[in-house]
Amino acid sequence: MKLISLAAGQLVGRITVALGVGAIGAGCDLLPSDGPSTNAMLASSSFSKKADPTAVMRFALVSIDARITRDCEQFYHPVASTVPDAFQKGGDFGQVGVGDVLHVTIWEPGEGLFGRDQKGESITVRVDVDGTISLPYAGRFAVAGRRLSQIESTIVSRLEGQAIQPQATVMIADNASSSASVQGDVIKPGPYPVTRGNLRVLDMIAMAGGAKFAPYESAVRLTRGRSTMSIMLEEVIDQPEIFNVPVAAGDSLLLTQKLKKFIALGAVALPGEQIFRKSRLTLSDGLGQAMGLDAQRSDAKGVYLFRREPVELARRYGVPLLEEDRDTVPIVYQLDLKDGKSFFAMSQFPVRPNDIVFVSTAPMAEAARFFQILSGATATVAIPRTLGGNFPSGR
Repeated sequence: MKLISLAAGQLVGRITVALGVGAIGAGCDLLPSDGPSTNAMLASSSFSKKADPTAVMRFALVSIDARITRDCEQFYHPVASTVPDAFQKGGDFGQVGVGDVLHVTIWEPGEGLFGRDQKGESITVRVDVDGTISLPYAGRFAVAGRRLSQIESTIVSRLEGQAIQPQATVMIADNASSSASVQGDVIKPGPYPVTRGNLRVLDMIAMAGGAKFAPYESAVRLTRGRSTMSIMLEEVIDQPEIFNVPVAAGDSLLLTQKLKKFIALGAVALPGEQIFRKSRLTLSDGLGQAMGLDAQRSDAKGVYLFRREPVELARRYGVPLLEEDRDTVPIVYQLDLKDGKSFFAMSQFPVRPNDIVFVSTAPMAEAARFFQILSGATATVAIPRTLGGNFPSGR
């Protein structure tokens, strides 16, 4: 019986070794995989440019503290207003423009050109493309760019000597020229009349039914002539005294969805692509969206943020520049959450679109993973012995 047990153990061992060799030879096709193996990709490629082991990308390692946080925050979020001068005040309101429809009424105290039982004569006329209108006995004259009171005075002066003490009133029946366009990701896009001089950006958006998307992902672009102002809707709401500027006739307001993203990798509870949930995201916000650090694997001293920074900001940090650092410098920010002061810094340090936030794994977690793999390997090796031990020994 011992011979049978030994023979069975040798047979199973040979089968196991054969399967292992076959798996390796077949590119590990018998093992779980999400796609082709590296060897399979290399074997099927027509050209392969391997990485140069001598090439080194130099980066600067910067520890996040109160000073670094202040410099970075001030660089990306300056305190001064960013509103162009063209939007500091609204355009002229109450002026007649091309395409407007005017309702003109002329009175005379008795029977005359327009006096009929004290009712007066009403005329509706549209402002022509050259900015003029034509009235009986008054002829054709320019009205574009003028206020209603000025037009009334012009009508009276042109009728003097023809009508008996004429009087005129002018009202705008259709304010076609005094409108602003609201387009893009709003509920009801289209032109909307600027009915008063203090209409502002949020008023126009409300007239268009509001934005389709959340304020933190809605970009607003206001265009007036050759001047343009771009801002996130959330900032217009949070700082109306700066960004909720007056809207003038002829302005164009465009709302578009603008998703800003960053990547969370490593020992976080929810790794992967993360969408900004506010227009200004801090590092504490970003780690919160990733559900924080994985308590079983993470190294609290190893929280990193990868970003290319402008040379000007790198100089503020005191980073020594190299010859190739012409526009940007690769910087890796490090945060030590073992230090209590870091929690104050991370609540102010800004996260930028396309940043990579990486949390390294604790050394003991790596050791635990190694022992887990090792224990799985020893269990596999022990299979022939287990099978062999199941046979009677004959004793």
